Amino acid sequence: MLLLPTPFNQADAVLLAQGLTNYTYRLQLQHKNYFYRQGIAQPESLFIDRTQERQALLLAEAAGLLPKIHYHSADGQQLILAWCDEPSWQVGYFSSAAGITQLGQLAAQIHAIPARLKILDLANYLQQLMAGLPSLSQTVRLRVEQQQAMLCALPVMSPVFCHNDINPTNLLGMKPWLVDWEYAALGDPAFDLAGICRAGQFDLRQQQTLVNNYQAAGGCCDQNRVAKMLAVVDLVCLLWCEKMLLLRSEAQYHALRQRLYRVLGIAEV
Repeated sequence: MLLLPTPFNQADAVLLAQGLTNYTYRLQLQHKNYFYRQGIAQPESLFIDRTQERQALLLAEAAGLLPKIHYHSADGQQLILAWCDEPSWQVGYFSSAAGITQLGQLAAQIHAIPARLKILDLANYLQQLMAGLPSLSQTVRLRVEQQQAMLCALPVMSPVFCHNDINPTNLLGMKPWLVDWEYAALGDPAFDLAGICRAGQFDLRQQQTLVNNYQAAGGCCDQNRVAKMLAVVDLVCLLWCEKMLLLRSEAQYHALRQRLYRVLGIAEV
């Protein structure tokens, strides 16, 4: 029996996945299914702000981007959503012409949602990620400093509501539903778009197509700014991966680490 309010404490639970930030379950109650997320202890150690996530989830639900929220605990750790039978996007569709069109429109829709959240300062975020990695090579540290200088030199843009983790596994069905808002914040739209590009390993033509569709849907960001953000996305992912390996040395993170070092053109230590 799960430590949930009535009637969900009477549901049968099947573990779907155990990740670094969450445990996820399918709950079955009176012949109906629900999605249940139990967060790990001390989510702040992984830079997760559950209070901010709660605000983002409510905004996403109101905008029709998230399945109905049935329960959300006061501390934000427990979350029950309506069950969605639609599958996650396939990688091939994510990078297809149709998929990229939808992604541009989706990003523009999210970025247009009025929100009062904390601002993700990317230069500071890189510093925070790096601070927990004392054995990081000097080459990586220098690359971080270079990108921090680049970020400080960019023309100022008004921050917008960003998901910050739009990838195939977080998109369900052709609507699409968008889940996993743990890292949502106000931020630079180019970082969100660059994250999409890296999630789909887009080439230059696909990147431009994404930006064109984003602009056609009302988004305000140009290709040049997105291109500059690609290395920032790569560094954030690398530093995150290094942190994950300290917590759990799994093959998937070692493989991702190797790929990111290759993308960044930095020799592994």
